[in-house]
Formats: sequence, structure tokens, C-alpha cells
Amino acid sequence: MSPQLEKVLSFIRVPLEIVVIIVAFIAALIIIRLSFRFAGWLIDAANVATVPQPKRSSGSESEIAASARRTTLQQLVASLIGFTAFTTAILFALSHVMSLSSLALIATVLANAFGFAARDYVGDLLNGISNLFEDRFDVGDNVEIVRLEDELRGVIENVNIRTIGIRTRGGELVIVPQGQVRILKNFTRGAFTGTDVTVAVPAVNLAAAMQLLIDLGLEAPNLLTDLTEPWRVISQEGEVNAVSELAIYAKAAYGRGANLRLEIMSLVQQRLEAAGIPLAG
Repeated sequence: MSPQLEKVLSFIRVPLEIVVIIVAFIAALIIIRLSFRFAGWLIDAANVATVPQPKRSSGSESEIAASARRTTLQQLVASLIGFTAFTTAILFALSHVMSLSSLALIATVLANAFGFAARDYVGDLLNGISNLFEDRFDVGDNVEIVRLEDELRGVIENVNIRTIGIRTRGGELVIVPQGQVRILKNFTRGAFTGTDVTVAVPAVNLAAAMQLLIDLGLEAPNLLTDLTEPWRVISQEGEVNAVSELAIYAKAAYGRGANLRLEIMSLVQQRLEAAGIPLAG
């Protein structure tokens, strides 16, 4: 091949490679823009988002749970698709401006140079990927994340492969890296809601009051529809005082804890009055 022809081909090849690189990034941008739709197709094909969660029992609530789980998975998968598309476009562009050996060398150097600095970022990504397979939370769940410096509570508004968006009670949207989600309390999950009632009685009536509450606890599930099982009664104090406190711990149907607390207070007050046991002020 003549030197002149090589110059012509080289002159043509450079703009063509630039065009190819631009097309690669445009394709990646399109994939990122459509990633949420692609994620929906993948979830439908895998049929993984239609399993009802154990946190709700009725048919309509099971559908809500399945919808929340689908939204969570769709956001996670969409962010993974976007990250993969962007990374692929960068590697594709670099492969057109340098040899594979040079690219491998540069990748090794960068990995060693920035590996330590990027450990938190990589940890967030790995934790986000693990949440694709673990059913820890969904969009719409009321959660509390226990961190070293504080406890963050709110409703999950959005999820991606690296972060979680939580809307707090004050209205702020807090972006939490997935790597910080170590200890998570999910108040939307569970078969029941715990509730408690404290009963103060004169110390002289302590034994009679405790026996009355224990017997009433066995009867209460037939009287209170929100109570799932007999409650437990314990004495909160080990010292002899003029007034003693008894604590009632009960399991309510999910989401009915506040209502059950009021019902227990009313029922206990009626039974104590009928037995002639006064409540301590």
C-alpha cells in the first residue's frame, strides 16, 4: 500500500472512529433513557415481581405489596442497565483510541490507583446488587436505618443500584448510599404490630390486679378483634412502693396497634372497676 493511500485511509479512519464513538454514546444514552422500560420487560419475562409479601393478608393489600416490590426491582434493574450501558460505551470508546494491551495496562493502573478511594462506591454498588435478590424493603415502605451517627426514619421514595431516597417526616428527601444500609428496621413488614399499655394500681392491690389481667388476657382475643393472641403481663418494678405498675404487651393485627391500645385501656379500666380495684393517679 502506497504511503499516499495510507495517509488518505488514516485521514478517513479518524473521523469515522469519532463518529462510531459518538454513536456508541448516543446508543448508551438511549438505553439509559429507556432503562426503566427495559427493566419492566425483563421483570415480566422473569415473572419475579408478582409474589405477595407476608406483610399484608387481604387480596387488595397483596396486590399493593406486589406492585411495590415490582417498582423497587424495576428501579434497581433500570439503574443496573444504565450503569452497564455507560461503562460499556466508555470501554468501547477507549478500545478505538488505544490498543487492547494498552487499555488493559491503563485499567490495571487505574484500578490500583483508585481502588482504595473507590471502595465505598464499589461497596454501594455491590450492596445495591444484593438487594436485587434480597427482599429487605420496597418503595413505599416505612423504614428506619440505624447508622453510626444517627437513626434515619422515613418512607422509601426511590431506589437505584447505588442509593436509596428516603422522605423523612420533616419532608426532606435524604439520599442514603446502599452501603450504609446495614441495620434496617422495616415497620411495614410483619404479621403483627406490637403495642403496650401500662396500668398503675395501688401496691396493696398488685397481686389481685395482676391475676385479673392475666385471666383477662386469655379471654381478650374473643373480645377484641384486633388482638391476635393473649397478651402478656409483667410487673415493671421490683421495689415496694405505694404505687405499682403493670405492663401489658399485646400483638395487634398489622397496622392496628394504636386502635388496639385504646380498646385494651377501655377493657382493663372496666374490669378493674368491676373488681373494685382502683387505678392509681
